[in-house]
Parts: sequence; structure tokens; C-alpha cells
Amino acid sequence: MQVNEAFPFDQTRLQTDVVPGEGDAMADQCLLVLGAGPKAIAIAAKRYVLAKLGYKVPRLVIVDSRGVVAYWSGRFGFTDGRQLLGTRPEKDVGYPYGSACWGVHDEDKEIVGEMQQLSWQSYLVHTGKYLDWVDRGRTRPTHGEWSSYLQWVATRIEFDVVLAEVRTIELSENGKRWQLVCRSTVDDDAALTVEGDGLVITGPGTPIIIEGQPASHPRVLDGGSFWQHVEQFTRLRVAARAPLHIGVIGTGETAAAIVIALLSECKETAFIEVISPSGMLYSRDEGFEENRLFSDPDARLARLRGGHKHELSWLRMNERDRREFLRRTDRGVFSVHAMEEVNRVENVRSVMGTARRMQVTEECVFVDMEYDGEVERDTYDYVIVAIGFNAL
Repeated sequence: MQVNEAFPFDQTRLQTDVVPGEGDAMADQCLLVLGAGPKAIAIAAKRYVLAKLGYKVPRLVIVDSRGVVAYWSGRFGFTDGRQLLGTRPEKDVGYPYGSACWGVHDEDKEIVGEMQQLSWQSYLVHTGKYLDWVDRGRTRPTHGEWSSYLQWVATRIEFDVVLAEVRTIELSENGKRWQLVCRSTVDDDAALTVEGDGLVITGPGTPIIIEGQPASHPRVLDGGSFWQHVEQFTRLRVAARAPLHIGVIGTGETAAAIVIALLSECKETAFIEVISPSGMLYSRDEGFEENRLFSDPDARLARLRGGHKHELSWLRMNERDRREFLRRTDRGVFSVHAMEEVNRVENVRSVMGTARRMQVTEECVFVDMEYDGEVERDTYDYVIVAIGFNAL
């Protein structure tokens, strides 16, 4: 296979063993990870540290069509690389640095210490940026800067990636193993199959569309393609004789990032409507309890520190409460930072309705929105569909 020179290490070689001399692999176990983004890097980092300290670990195979954290760089859509990270950078590949299940206390501390060598702060120290970051108030990095950090981690843990696009996910004939049927993105579309015992699915997937949405049209974009056309709106701002009417369908973090980017590019020459099923833009709950559930989902760390036996735990929550929690903290909400930006301007508003279908002409885009059984039609110059991605 041809080496992808866009990255500083060979990503085309299938990893079949742990790093030589750093622990034994579970010879009969293989973990597949679909997507080489932050979650995959975090898994690979923990595996590397455990192997280094002598723990038995499964083989690891990561499959991605573009390469390590490629979609965070701003070169392949989904972001322009200039948007700010939605969470604090301290929540990096090793967070929350609270290992409590690998053995005695000293062994857990040793694992934490090794993971800290791959932290955001360690990256800043290594690149000579730590002082500036602290003096500037521990600012949030851009997506591009976060991509650089994750690539730095990847080079230190020496793992490989299969550069291929997954076409189908199947079970083996005996039903005991996963099979990823792929098309190579570096070897003339060659077909290959990657097989493993466990499967982790990460990444954005393909954008969800609505009825009537064209596959390609200059007036209609989605959460992936928008970022490859951002400069188009700068040119429209210069040439516009009247304010542009832009519709953004969606209320999650993708929609929020697009609204912020439109405000930056279009300034006051665009009127932006966010099409929301409820007619409201909700901000993410980021109190202590919400953050703790993400950081300590099984309440293991809380119990070690004397927490109540009935302390909130993701594992004890029923499906209804889990969905409610995600609705308030992750799905369909703007980050606090995004809401602050939106609240400062007068040319963004939310409109009530669920976008059911669209009709596109050379001059405009019609969107049919339904609320409480009634359907109304609005007209826009441009529409960005940002209602999410289908991970499967």
C-alpha cells in the first residue's frame, strides 16, 4: 500500500501486535474502531499505556477513509478548523485521569501518570505554547489546533490506521466476529475485509437529509459540505444589494457552529433563521452534576471518595432518564459560548417548526415546516441542513 504522506507516520500498515517489548497482546482478541477521530485516539492511547505497563491488551485496528483526525483539520468539511472547541481542552485523551479498576492503588496511579504524558498540557509544554496558553486565560483551542494535538498524541503512541472506506458491516459465518467490508482509499479502490471481535463506531457519519433535498446544489448545503463553501458567503456579502435570507435547519452543536460562522462571514448582510421543532434555542446544561455524569458515568470515583451509594450513575438510569439527560446536555442544544455569540446580535432568530421537505429553484429554496399538524412554507436564499449525521 502507498503511504499517505499527509501525516507523519505510516497509516497504511495493519497493526497486528502491541508495540514490541511492551506487553503481550491477547492473541485471539481484536478490537475494531471505525473512525480515527478523538475517541479512537483516546482508546489507542489507553491501550498503548496499558501495554507499556505489561497489561494484556487486544490487538487494535482503526479504519478511516481520510486519516488521523482528518475531519478536525478543516480540509475535508465538517469544520473549517477555525471554530472553537465546544468543551474544555483539559478533557483530553486521558481525562478524567481517575483510573480505579486496574489493580491496587499504586498501579492505578502509574497508569494515570503515563496518560498524563499524553495530555493537552504536555502537548503545550512540548511545543513551547504552555506559557502563552496560561497567560491568555486557558483559552479553548480551535478545531485545527485540537487536530494538531491529537496528531501529536498519535505519533507518540505509534499506532497504525487502515485507510479505507467501510461499505458494509457484517457478522462472520459463525456469528461471533465483526467483519468490515471496505474499499481502500490509497490502493486503487481495492477491496479488503477487516475482521475483529469487538467494534466501536465513532465519527460523524453521513449527513441526514430531508425530503426534496438535492444531492448537490449551490443553494443547499449540509453540516459536512458547508465548511468547504464558507468563503462563498464572504463573496456574497460583498456583492449583496439586499440582506440574504438564510435558513439553518437544526438546533445542535453543528447548527450552532454554522450560525457562528455565518455571522463571521456575512456580518449584518444576512438574516439568519434557525428552524427549530420547538421554536426555541436551548443552551447546554453545564452544571456540576451534568459534567460529573460525563466524567464519572458509573460513579466509581465518587464511591471511592465516600459518595452516597445512591449517587447518580449512568448505569443505574433508565432509558427515559438517559434520553432526557442527553436532550438537555448534548442533543439539540447550543453550547454556552455559541449562545453568548447569538445573544449579542439582532439578525438571528429561531422559527417554530420541523422541516419536512424542500423545493429548490435557481433563485431560492422553499422549506415546508410542520408544527402541531399544520404545515407552512418559508422562502430562503440559502439553506443549510444541520440536523445531524447518521453514524450507521
